[in-house]
Amino acid sequence: MSLPRIPAGTAKEPIAGRFFALGLLLVAALAPGPAGAESPLTIERALRLSANSSPLQRELQAKVDLAESRAREASLWPNPRLSLSQERYSVDGGDTTQRFYSLSQEFDLSGQRGLRTRAARVRAEGVRRGNARTRLERRARVRERFYAVLFHQRRVDALQESLGRLDRVAGIVAERRRAGAASGYDQRRLEREQATLRARLRQARAEQGRARSGLRALLPDASGLPENVTGTLRPEKVTSLARYRKALDRRADLRRLQAEARAAGLAQRAAGRGWVPDVTVGLGVTTVDQPGADGNGSLLELTVPLPAFDRGQTEAAAAAARQTRAEARYRRLLERARAQVGGLWRQTRELTGATTEFRQQALAKSRELTEIAEAAYRAGELGILELLDAYRGQLDARLRTLEMARAARTSWIDLARTAGGARP
Repeated sequence: MSLPRIPAGTAKEPIAGRFFALGLLLVAALAPGPAGAESPLTIERALRLSANSSPLQRELQAKVDLAESRAREASLWPNPRLSLSQERYSVDGGDTTQRFYSLSQEFDLSGQRGLRTRAARVRAEGVRRGNARTRLERRARVRERFYAVLFHQRRVDALQESLGRLDRVAGIVAERRRAGAASGYDQRRLEREQATLRARLRQARAEQGRARSGLRALLPDASGLPENVTGTLRPEKVTSLARYRKALDRRADLRRLQAEARAAGLAQRAAGRGWVPDVTVGLGVTTVDQPGADGNGSLLELTVPLPAFDRGQTEAAAAAARQTRAEARYRRLLERARAQVGGLWRQTRELTGATTEFRQQALAKSRELTEIAEAAYRAGELGILELLDAYRGQLDARLRTLEMARAARTSWIDLARTAGGARP
């Protein structure tokens, strides 16, 4: 954006004029650009918009709130009980009324409530780990769809540029026909190549539109986002394998399974104390109303359940089974993840290196061959078929480079997802 030029002032120039010129400069600098000058969408912005999705955040927070409410529920004392009873009977021809008022409270002598509270809090932590895994999966999907859009966008650009070169060749063919150096076959062969390329371009644009719709489905308020994206399709340099394997220690779903195993262990300990009864103590008063005499006294109640049959053995067995299952799933998933990380790491490095090598060699040579073929066709040393073959070879090399770069990027996304979100 060019700023207005301020003429040099003189010693007699008023100060107000200088302020006016400075105001023009600020207005020009802060003025918005043209309507179509909005910068393309970047992967960082797409990830940020997806992370701020309100429905997703509300859903994940609701899961945490539910788990935390259960932890608070487990930590609560049992409610006290207020009892009122009345007995009425006749003694020596007179009616006697006896009333009992008591307030009782159950006490946990085994420590089960504390263990169950700890287990519920560990489960809530496991829910948070599960939410972290959900966010990681969503980020991976955003990356996949973003780079799919970038791939289709680059493919459309390549086809458009190739069609533009054929349009320029049409001018060369027409010029040579006027000079009697080209035949009608050259023109018809070129027109058929143009028609084929236009059909491929329309198909590519349709696939590009579908890819854009897939990306926008993951972004809130996508209607105001730019149509085009920008970025590097080929992934960055991949770091050492040890770093990705070390990142598995922080993988959210693995840590969630560890939390499940700890919670099941605490639940087993709590159930194992089922043989210790919870004592209920009640305090109150009793009153007696009878003809010619009234009385009252204190009341003490002590209720102790006898764990003769249910001593928590079935609950302890179920908790032990849950712990064993969580630990086994953790070990199985960890071993599989380590193997997958190794394979994906090698695949990503190989694909990235192959993409770089192909682009530096085959694509560069294809451009040189195209320039040579154009010059030779102008000089009448090559026919239209050889020239079109050179153009087709350059286009195929460019599209092949894009496909290899996309395959390398997809492999890197899978590697980062499997390693728990590790970066290069």
